[in-house]
Amino acid sequence: MSDQSLPPGVLEALKHPSNAEGRSTIRKLSDFDQGVLAVSASHNKDPGQFTHKFDLLCPRNGCGSLILKAGVGRLVERDSLDITKEPLHPDLPALPVPPATAHWWLVTPNMMEFENIGFTRPAQQDAQKIKYLICAECDLGPLGWCEEGGNEFWLACSRVGYR
Repeated sequence: MSDQSLPPGVLEALKHPSNAEGRSTIRKLSDFDQGVLAVSASHNKDPGQFTHKFDLLCPRNGCGSLILKAGVGRLVERDSLDITKEPLHPDLPALPVPPATAHWWLVTPNMMEFENIGFTRPAQQDAQKIKYLICAECDLGPLGWCEEGGNEFWLACSRVGYR
């Protein structure tokens, strides 16, 4: 097929990833002066709960894949979990060492709430088997975790991008 028979702009469009739009606007939690308070808002259905007011994205520069639409996850402060794989990627800040707490976006009731997420094979963590949550497009992670077969999915607030 010759280039003459293709509509104008088709080859240029195919050379760019479908999610390239808005990649330069990815912000990390550390970019917000008020931290988690700046990215959360009162939940529409339950004013006592907080949710994220931004879409959650892969934090990797050049990826920016949409992970979760705004308002889906619920803010929870809970025990940190040692989900660090070495060496740590520069786009993934370290989490507090357990038993310290961390801020998480809790996603329920199932994985279908996500726009785009990947899972690792199960790994033994203390007495439970967990799967790490990773970017489905570029495999950056861990961004969070879930128990194998569970219905709660935990994304670290500091390990996702915001737009």
